[in-house]
Amino acid sequence: MAAKLNILEKNILPLEFTDPKLLKKNKGLVLLYPVHGFNAPRTVKRFINALSSGLFDYVNLIGVGCTANWVNGAVSSDLRKSLEKKEYSIVVDEITAMPLTFIMNFPDDLNLKLISDSEKLVSDLSLRIIEKNTSKNEVLFKSQVLNFIGKTESPAAKLFGLELHANNDCTSCGTCWSNCPEQNIKQKNNGKPGFGLNCIMCMRCIYNCPEGAISPRISKFIPLKNGYKLSKYVKD
Repeated sequence: MAAKLNILEKNILPLEFTDPKLLKKNKGLVLLYPVHGFNAPRTVKRFINALSSGLFDYVNLIGVGCTANWVNGAVSSDLRKSLEKKEYSIVVDEITAMPLTFIMNFPDDLNLKLISDSEKLVSDLSLRIIEKNTSKNEVLFKSQVLNFIGKTESPAAKLFGLELHANNDCTSCGTCWSNCPEQNIKQKNNGKPGFGLNCIMCMRCIYNCPEGAISPRISKFIPLKNGYKLSKYVKD
């Protein structure tokens, strides 16, 4: 089993910094992406839309949200439509649950359970991908409704970006603008980060800032008060 799983450890690339037009033809593609407002983020949709036809024999979609139940049942709808237009065969299309990263934090025992269950699911999905065991997804109407409503998060997220600022603890280290998936952060003349109108509210800049210097001016309730670090639950 370990030998099979090692196959999936090759060619792992950060989607947001990978030009789909430069990808080489291969057997399969696995897309691991976060769930934003019952949808895939703009970054992921743009990547799929730019993906050339015929590059892969099959594609696998794994979304990461705070729950794997019907609430996120239609998350991959737009991705599937785009891929199917390009005649891609979709094998695995699943959601795995991880701790919530905004507004409220789940209790530690629940977070640990979610991470443990996710690790088991990923192991199972790895074998299903190798064996081409196709997901059988029935998308409920109520899931489609949430997916439609959730599309309003994308324009709202742009406004959230305008709220962000760095306080005097900022050291101009560049972590935020180097890792923004939408390249929405630029270094200003004073060395501090400036935030534009293309935010997707992933909050990577807030949680990854070594000094904890970045925060919204108004919507202070959105980021978790004590931040979010997976290392709290997963030890090396």
